[in-house]
Amino acid sequence: MRIIGLAAYRGELHYDGAAYAFAGGRSYQQFTSTVVVLRTDTGLEGYGEVCPCGPSYMPAFAGGVPACLEELAPHILGEDPRHTARLTQRMDRALEGHAYAKAAIDIACWDLLGKAAGLPVHVLLGGRFHDRMPLHRIVPLAAPPAMPGLLQGYRDEGYRHFQIKLGHAVADDIALLRGLASTFRPGEVWVGDVNGAWRGDEAARVSRALSSLDLFLEQPCASYAECLSFRRRAHHPVKLDECLRDLEDVQRALRDDAMDAMALKVSKFGGLTRSRVIRDLCVAAGIPLTIEDAWGSGIATAAYAQLAASTPAPCLLNTTDLHRYNTTQLAHGAPDVECGTMTVGDRPGLGVEPDYRQLQGPFLEV
Repeated sequence: MRIIGLAAYRGELHYDGAAYAFAGGRSYQQFTSTVVVLRTDTGLEGYGEVCPCGPSYMPAFAGGVPACLEELAPHILGEDPRHTARLTQRMDRALEGHAYAKAAIDIACWDLLGKAAGLPVHVLLGGRFHDRMPLHRIVPLAAPPAMPGLLQGYRDEGYRHFQIKLGHAVADDIALLRGLASTFRPGEVWVGDVNGAWRGDEAARVSRALSSLDLFLEQPCASYAECLSFRRRAHHPVKLDECLRDLEDVQRALRDDAMDAMALKVSKFGGLTRSRVIRDLCVAAGIPLTIEDAWGSGIATAAYAQLAASTPAPCLLNTTDLHRYNTTQLAHGAPDVECGTMTVGDRPGLGVEPDYRQLQGPFLEV
């Protein structure tokens, strides 16, 4: 099997809510997603998707994807997409960094690997551990009086894991979580996520003031060094996200005992090939994972859902249903969601196909 063509399409995703807001004044209502289609000499096609969460969340932005794909395309034509590690190496030699753009190609290669083998991707990633996986739902940053209602609305839909966005004044964040604490129910998992906006002293104040509340604190400070310092005096388990940008960062965090949990975003690490390695390292170290992505529709969700489904139960904290955060869908066959849980099917590959009626382009075709 050889790759004989690449086409890239653009789709606009509109947030199904007032605004997707988080600390630092960042607020979005629309996201630009890129869908990559790889054609092969066997007639099989593979699909990948990458959708940065705005230009200021991670070192990734939608406007950079087309240029990266144009640079990468000549280096993957003629290659066998089933050799995913080899393709990763070729892309790294062709373009330094820009893991987010490489992720769309890598995911499409895994889709082709599964289709060629006649197996769903989760089997190739280690096998199914979960019939249904717990989902977390993000409660976006809003005026404090509005946030209890948002949380309760998601609870009414069946969610039991909540990522509560913080980023008000420190005293207001403390008051917000104290107020929400009265609604906490047994079996729920809460994460307070400030997206790196606190100084170390502010994180310490919050953790000390809320020491009796059962929750994770996610990415409390911007830098790894600050988070590590806080981790050593925190009253809560610490979950890391933005400050871990590659495999070496994760290895360092494991050596330093810097985290109690981790958010593994597939596009941040370049796709499923490297994310699987990171997943397995964390499983071996006993670190629970939220397996997800920055944003996306059905193809992105299907990719990380396959990785989540093949993660041993003790180390899958939860995943999420990003395709249901949007008013539009870019693919058919996305994972099924019911009562705060999600499952992947047994169709070969990722089990999804683009909905070309919702896509613009191709803006790149080679």
